[in-house]
Amino acid sequence: KIESVVNKLGEVSGPYRTYEIEVLAGRPETTVTLNEDGVQLEFDLRKVYWCTRLSGERSRLLQEFNEGELIADAFCGVGAFCILSATKLGCTVLANDLNPSAVAYCRENSRKNLKKGSKGSVDVKCGDAFDFIQNLGSLPILPHHIVMNFPLDSPSFLGSLRWWPVPAHMSVVPTIHLYTFARGDDNEREEEDGLPPRDAMEAAVDLVADALLPEGGAIKLSRYRRNVLNKMGCNVKTVEVRDVAPGKVVICVSFMVTNTLLKVMQGDFVDF
Repeated sequence: KIESVVNKLGEVSGPYRTYEIEVLAGRPETTVTLNEDGVQLEFDLRKVYWCTRLSGERSRLLQEFNEGELIADAFCGVGAFCILSATKLGCTVLANDLNPSAVAYCRENSRKNLKKGSKGSVDVKCGDAFDFIQNLGSLPILPHHIVMNFPLDSPSFLGSLRWWPVPAHMSVVPTIHLYTFARGDDNEREEEDGLPPRDAMEAAVDLVADALLPEGGAIKLSRYRRNVLNKMGCNVKTVEVRDVAPGKVVICVSFMVTNTLLKVMQGDFVDF
């Protein structure tokens, strides 16, 4: 039932990824209740980030998971993906968000959707994603999947992996699913490396590679670093999620956090 019609004003901004809205018709109310694939969610649009257009992407990513896996969501918002993972697949989900309002809604939405006796669970904390990801490394068992859906700046949080211990054998090799904005190269611009212009997917992979293994200083940044990561066993995959502006898209970059990657991030010389 539609009770209010609202209009989004301006762009997403601030540390909590919120935006201004105006009520065009109906009740002067911005709290919404919706159903996504059987999950009931409630939240105030003024206080949290929400994008209905991501429902298809949530369904796609869910197909990458197996029943009963341990999932970590560093930017969980109101809990849509967390609760879908717990209710559909019985996953144990460790969730985090910087926005206290989002965390409160995630907890309440989890309580309403996860009935007593449910196989899955959602444990949500309020804090910085860098610390959240860093602390995952001290868990007895690493998460099977880590979701980083903050396209504005997700790559900057990958440095947290440098503090993970590097065991001789990893019983679980986590897969990170990172969302980032990306643009392809200007087709008319000639690069010194002589390589062809990158599309948005390869540009996104390079953003991830630069965050994991920074270059720079006196050395010009290299391009097409997917192969560098794959030589470490990262098995990089990319999916174009949606357009956000002419030439600007959201890309999901998925890669495995291997022993070799962690060693190289921590300064070890590894011949691969």
